[in-house]
Amino acid sequence: MNRLDRYILRHILVPLLVTLSIAALLLVLERMLRLFDFVVNQGGPVDVVFEMLANLMPHYMGLALPIGLFLGVMMAFRSLSLSSEYDVATSAGQSLLRLLRPALGLAGFLAVVNLVLTGWVQPYSRYTYRELVFELRSGALGASIHVGEFVSIGKNTVLRVDGARNNGRELLGVFVERREPERTLAVSAERGQFFAAPGSDRVLLRLFNGTSVDLNPDHNLPRVLQFEQQDLAIDLPEAATFRGRGGQERELTLIELERERFALDRPSAERNAINAQFHWRIMHSLTFFILPFLAAPMGITNRRNPRGTGVVLGLALLIVYNELMEVMQASVAGGASPYSTIWLLYLGFAGLSLWIFYARAFQAGGDPLSAIDAAWDRIRRPLEVGAKKLLGLS
Repeated sequence: MNRLDRYILRHILVPLLVTLSIAALLLVLERMLRLFDFVVNQGGPVDVVFEMLANLMPHYMGLALPIGLFLGVMMAFRSLSLSSEYDVATSAGQSLLRLLRPALGLAGFLAVVNLVLTGWVQPYSRYTYRELVFELRSGALGASIHVGEFVSIGKNTVLRVDGARNNGRELLGVFVERREPERTLAVSAERGQFFAAPGSDRVLLRLFNGTSVDLNPDHNLPRVLQFEQQDLAIDLPEAATFRGRGGQERELTLIELERERFALDRPSAERNAINAQFHWRIMHSLTFFILPFLAAPMGITNRRNPRGTGVVLGLALLIVYNELMEVMQASVAGGASPYSTIWLLYLGFAGLSLWIFYARAFQAGGDPLSAIDAAWDRIRRPLEVGAKKLLGLS
């Protein structure tokens, strides 16, 4: 890379990194609030929220990388054209294709990064995230006991506490009821505390200064006992195990997708979904090589009369393309051929991008957005005149 390549690359990296940072921040903040609410409602530890967010980051990066590259290249060439540096470079014999070389190199690097993300990192992180959600709902991460509520603990045992102190290690105003076929035991105590029983599937609830009422059908009267200290052994519920990875096609790596999409022991609906996911991941990574050819001509503008038509149109095309990708993937999952859906869309997007690039780079005075600018001028001028008359301005 010569000095010009490094200069263009610096112009691309700044908006690229800014876009990635802002997108990741917005997505994380939006999901963080929902995760905090979910974890608190499930009574789990708060620090698990950050573990869940860490497992969501590969997914967010996969969403932000294409838009980051597109905006980076587009804003870089817009900056070069507004400062007349683009005109100077082309006058010195540097073609647009030559100026695009560092952007294409960066696109290749990001395509490999995206392939690793979508092909291997995201399947494992997605599975870990779902496993954390399952453990929160099953109480495997240590669900807390809510003050003033009856909570089932162990087998046939209900617990209620009026308060807690020392970060929840000491319980106040404890009531415990255990129902068994032959008797019912109700215990109230001033305070209590849980202790682990090493090498056992039980926990010990030690109660202080309370009353125990034993209701046995074989006795005419209940037996009442006042105590200063009493221990209750509580059986821990059997911990449910989460399913193995690969229950969904998004949890399979790229190599596993390639193998499983032809597995005859799977139902056809599952094979179609796996096939759609496989082709979508490949196409999503190859899209990085097309984005610079669309972003560069969309970013180039006239220094004397700068307009943002290219920025708006470029972002609109990218959004429409991403939405259509999702539609085509759903079509393949429904049984359609990936070549007449996903890959036809990719070729159409590539053809449009290369045509726009060719018109800007190799046609004398070529401006693929001139027709759009002219149409907008015809619409804008009557609107401006009507607005001035409405506001009473001359």
